[in-house]
Amino acid sequence: MPYLKNRNDIVNFIENHPDRIRRLWIEAGYESQNDRFIKKARQEGISFKIIPKDAFLRRFRDTVSHICLEIEEYAFEDPDRFLQELKTSNKNAIIAAFDGIYDPQNLGNIIRSAACFGVHGLIIPKDRSCSITDAVIRVSKGGLEHIKIVRVTNLVRYLEELKNAGIFCYCLDERAEKSLFEMDLKTPMCLVFGSEEGLRRLTRERCDETVRIPTLKGFTSLNVATCFAVSAYEVLRQRAFK
Repeated sequence: MPYLKNRNDIVNFIENHPDRIRRLWIEAGYESQNDRFIKKARQEGISFKIIPKDAFLRRFRDTVSHICLEIEEYAFEDPDRFLQELKTSNKNAIIAAFDGIYDPQNLGNIIRSAACFGVHGLIIPKDRSCSITDAVIRVSKGGLEHIKIVRVTNLVRYLEELKNAGIFCYCLDERAEKSLFEMDLKTPMCLVFGSEEGLRRLTRERCDETVRIPTLKGFTSLNVATCFAVSAYEVLRQRAFK
């Protein structure tokens, strides 16, 4: 079960998603320090529990704020419904797909960047990706509430369905000859990235075009979260930040 341990994240979640909260946990002895949270929980009808220090530390070992919010598991978008939405309104679609992503820090940063740059949805595989954990939620800094995330069983097959829906698929690969910056990125598109371990051959072959981000010699490889942020920014720049 995901937990939020940062006070700002807890405040934002209580204000925006009280229906997705299971319980607010507070370490005994810090009731006055967390009085505003207790009052808000009572106001919103949120269950809260004050437990002894030893019990709190056993349950939430790395928490230093003396408060923790237990929330419902993240509800991923239905893949078929997401496709249908694209088919009916894909004029300015910007999507990103990842051929696996294991690091919660990377996924959290990707979600944050996606919210900043107007990406409509992220696609991750069920078997080659971490889920939406408390670490992902924390790193995303609220971006999760603005992004649709689809989790699919077969990414290669789903890319084909995206193409059938009129979405052009760009594969990002440092070995590509063409530069992303040379492409016309104003059409509906999906940016496809490899995992921390790289991009699988079948995924690369399913894309319409393979491109790279130009870098200086000796530094051809970028972290997947950085690669995504640069790519998404370039799309937004070409679209005049609309």
